[in-house]
Amino acid sequence: MSYKVIVNATLAKFSASHFLKEPFQCSRLHGHNYYISVEVEASLDENYIVVDFIELKEKIKIIAQSLDHRVLIPELSSDLAISETSESIEVVTNTNKRYVFPKIDVILLPLPATTSELLAKFVHDKIKEIYPNKRITIKLEETKNTIAVYKSN
Repeated sequence: MSYKVIVNATLAKFSASHFLKEPFQCSRLHGHNYYISVEVEASLDENYIVVDFIELKEKIKIIAQSLDHRVLIPELSSDLAISETSESIEVVTNTNKRYVFPKIDVILLPLPATTSELLAKFVHDKIKEIYPNKRITIKLEETKNTIAVYKSN
């Protein structure tokens, strides 16, 4: 038998900017207030719980804080040329847009794009490292009516 616990999106949020390859309007630098919901499903442990809520909330907050108020750059994108100095990160797109950001404002993510779908998987993988034997579902709200979901088996 399986049980599920849910930490709702109101607890963990982050604000970040990014840009996508397409559609055109999303290829411009823009931002979102993202909300993370986490569902953990498993059998009960010896203490009759799926996971410790306090621990789970802390782990989610740490992940959200690492992304908060940052420019999200997908370092595995084949459409970007990324160069780094000690103080800045320069990004040139395949359409010759050039951005130079203070290094402290950027987080390079091991992703090919910073879509909500891939960001949901990124968060999922971080939580799965902590709870490898549990089924994890991540819901990442980009707006109140657009949500990306990624879950493991």
